[in-house]
Amino acid sequence: MSQRPDNKKFTRPEGINTIQIDAARQMHMRTVQARIPGGGTTTQSSTSQYKIPQNALNGGEPRTITTGRMFSAPSRSPPARHICNNPNNPPCANCGGVIIPSPKAFLPLEDRPSISINNWTISSKKRPILNAEELNNWETKELRGLGALPEMIFGNNFIRIMNTEHKWGIEFNTLDALKMVSLSDSGIRVAHSKVWLDSKLQQQQQDIMGDSSSIDMENSLKIVKNYDWTYSTEYEGTVVGDNKDTYSFKVDNNLKLPIDKLSKQDKILYFDEMVLFEDELADCGVSMLNVKIRVMNERLLLLCRFFLRVDDVLLRVYDTRVYVEFDDNVVMREIKKYEGNYNDILAKHHISHSHDPKAALRDSNWVAENTPIVDKRCEIMTFNDLKQ
Repeated sequence: MSQRPDNKKFTRPEGINTIQIDAARQMHMRTVQARIPGGGTTTQSSTSQYKIPQNALNGGEPRTITTGRMFSAPSRSPPARHICNNPNNPPCANCGGVIIPSPKAFLPLEDRPSISINNWTISSKKRPILNAEELNNWETKELRGLGALPEMIFGNNFIRIMNTEHKWGIEFNTLDALKMVSLSDSGIRVAHSKVWLDSKLQQQQQDIMGDSSSIDMENSLKIVKNYDWTYSTEYEGTVVGDNKDTYSFKVDNNLKLPIDKLSKQDKILYFDEMVLFEDELADCGVSMLNVKIRVMNERLLLLCRFFLRVDDVLLRVYDTRVYVEFDDNVVMREIKKYEGNYNDILAKHHISHSHDPKAALRDSNWVAENTPIVDKRCEIMTFNDLKQ
């Protein structure tokens, strides 16, 4: 307690004790050392003596303690075996860290991230939807058989996996996927199509009774150009490269993707995801094809998924997974097809207090997990096996 000039007593606030100061000093030193570029071997050490006041030790005589501090910057880790091929997405200079594609804002809007591991090179390309000129070219030359193209076509997008030593690769692109859409009637109709047709035919009969010159409504309602309006595609990728005809996949349904290896917490060196095309089917559902890939130090996994939802009619998922083991030069491809009745699958959704019970049907992962599988195939390819 002290006496102020105005004879009022006040309590002197306690300061920060030296133990707290020393801890803060050490924390600051660690921060400084962490910012030193990798590879440095500078070591700083100091030894200081501090006299701890009595009140800081809760009684007893003042004591003197000696503190020592030694900090050493971590040594540089050995260089990673992966190589980033895109200057827009460089790896960390110190640890060769995660490479995540991050498109730059430049014209034309395009990014070409790429990574190489051993003799494998993985690359992808992203651009906006087709412009008017490109769309006209697809309609008149590339895909003349389709009555109409999907609403959104990312025709310049692709993901490519290439073995540079054997000049063989597999690519997933939009044009080749749409070329596999059937040019015959799929037989799928929207939920209200029968009601609409019945009403039109009923109207025709009424018109005929009142006017013999009425048009033949039944013939007028026939499909002018047959094609699968749902754009269902069993696209499994396009084999590319100079030796694309030399090596081929061999069916082996006894094989399974190595889930144990894929479940490891390996650092993801490269990841990309993109939509190839999408259509809302005149507000009666959705048809979409997308592809994504993740690359680790020893392997990669790619998923190409076609997802179809026709409201109140059906749900369909076609999955193509490509697995590559870099050191063994082994490529596996797994194809799974799921299909089921819309209402049957919706009945499996039991989320209480949900304001949107159909939300799960917009999640392709949930749909794939709850839809019956109708077909499955597994294939394998090694560069030791030549095409028969």
